[in-house]
Parts: sequence; C-alpha cells; structure tokens
Amino acid sequence: MRILTIPLALAALAFFAAPIYACDEDCKKANAEQEHGVKFASYLNQDFCRSTRADFLIQDYKSLAKYRADQLPGGHKGGMNNIRKMLDQRVDWLRECDDYLRLTDQGRIFRDRDTTDKIFKAMKGVSEELNNLVYNGSQDVIVTNGLDIAEQDFDQMLQLLDQHRTQMQLRGQLVNL
Repeated sequence: MRILTIPLALAALAFFAAPIYACDEDCKKANAEQEHGVKFASYLNQDFCRSTRADFLIQDYKSLAKYRADQLPGGHKGGMNNIRKMLDQRVDWLRECDDYLRLTDQGRIFRDRDTTDKIFKAMKGVSEELNNLVYNGSQDVIVTNGLDIAEQDFDQMLQLLDQHRTQMQLRGQLVNL
C-alpha cells in the first residue's frame, strides 16, 4: 500500500501545483503592472504588438520607401511634415509595445535591445531632420542642398528596417502578404 501512496501523492502534487507556476499573458501583465507601478492599456498584449510590428515592417515600410524614392527629392514641405507625423506616431505605438513586452519579460519589439535601439534612433533621426527642413528651411534651400542629410538618414533607416524584416522572414516570424 505504501508503494502506491508515494506515486499517488507525487501525481496529485504535480497536478495541483502546475497551475500555481503557470503564468499566462494576463498574469504577466498584472505582475508587471504591480512590479513596475504602471498601468497598461487594455488592448496591449503580445499578439497586438506582433501585429503592430508586422504592419510597420510591411505596410509602413512600403509607404516610407515609396516616399523616399518618389517624393522626398521634390522637397515639398507638406509631404515631409506628413511623413514626420506618421513616423512619430509609429514610434509612439512601437515604443508602447516595446515597453509592454520588455516589462512583461516577453522580449523586445525588434528582436533585441541593440536592434530596437538602432531602429528607434534611426526613426528619430529622420523625424528630426524632416522637422528641421519643414520649419527652418526655405523651399529653394531644401531642394538645392538641404535634402542630402534627410536622404542619408532615410536610407539608413530603411536599410535597418529591411535587414530586420529579412531576418524575421528567414526565421519564419514574419509573412509578407
């Protein structure tokens, strides 16, 4: 009888103890809120952040590349300002997700800290340069010699995004529809 008691006790312990150690998305969110003294928006979860990242790397990348190739060389302030505002909005969304993923111990929005920091820095650089051109440059100055830095910043940002997107596709983590 004693031989049966020990395996039954171990099985019961494993059965009842397993839920105690399992922590799903809601559990991670609640723990992070309590530990870090923050309140996450109700819509934030890993799937939302993956979708936000995928939309940025696929759809927004196409828009940014098209703008860089077709519109930026013309130096029109309206388009520059619109792209700057779009980039600032995407940075806000992606940072919100990055903070959520980081604080809930689910990684970073762009694979790791180094990649995430580089991409955010590049996006900030493009936004700042476009802002300088829109608010500090005359149309003639922008077209003749003001676009060089903006074009270089854009190219660097697009290259970083393309590299990250390609790496994710090779790992099967991003499907380009």
